[in-house]
Amino acid sequence: MSSFTDLLLATPLLAAAEKTAPSGIQLVYEFLATGGFVMALIVVCSISAITASILAWLQLREHVIMPNSVISQLRSIPNYAVKGDIRPLQEFLEKDGSMLSRLGAMAISGAFTSKQECHAACEIKAREEIHNLERGIPLLEVMVSVAPLLGLLGTTAGLVGMFSAFGAGGDGSPDTGAIAHEIGVALRCTIAGLFVAVPSVLAHTYFTRRVDALAVKVESIMQETIQHFYQHFEVQRPAA
Repeated sequence: MSSFTDLLLATPLLAAAEKTAPSGIQLVYEFLATGGFVMALIVVCSISAITASILAWLQLREHVIMPNSVISQLRSIPNYAVKGDIRPLQEFLEKDGSMLSRLGAMAISGAFTSKQECHAACEIKAREEIHNLERGIPLLEVMVSVAPLLGLLGTTAGLVGMFSAFGAGGDGSPDTGAIAHEIGVALRCTIAGLFVAVPSVLAHTYFTRRVDALAVKVESIMQETIQHFYQHFEVQRPAA
């Protein structure tokens, strides 16, 4: 009976505690609000890093850059050579619109009289395409450097405020409340700066390696395509 009575008495106390306890959103808001303008800049950096990561992920999907249908068609050049007509493959690549299809269309266009000339032109075009794929990744690299510096700036500003609080009391004694507040500002800015920089480092490393892996795969497919095309088709430049 006593345990049941204790439970009834404890229930209102638990309900009151839940009402007074701050929610997660409130805690995050209080954490960011105490950082001042430096924390606002760090928030902008975090939004920029997230946006750059999403953009990089969307444009570095392998099935978008090099669809399996395009790869299979480029590897079937010997079959087109048996039929003696490469135009169906050229039309297919023009309609696809992916990066690999653009490079493949250039490789089998017949605009180059030698394999070496075609390879050099396709290599330049591939560099341009890979450079376009890297959009957003340099921004992550910037965030890796800027976010910790902003955290250090907030820390320095907090320390300046902390030292200013010494002797700010009415009787010349230190204002302990103001000192604690400024120490909190300094530490929170440092934490926020690192919180943005560390994921940015991981994302930058991952996407950089991703671009390198895709570039190697594209280069391998293009070398195979050029080799098969000039092996099975004779290219003649029209007379002037």
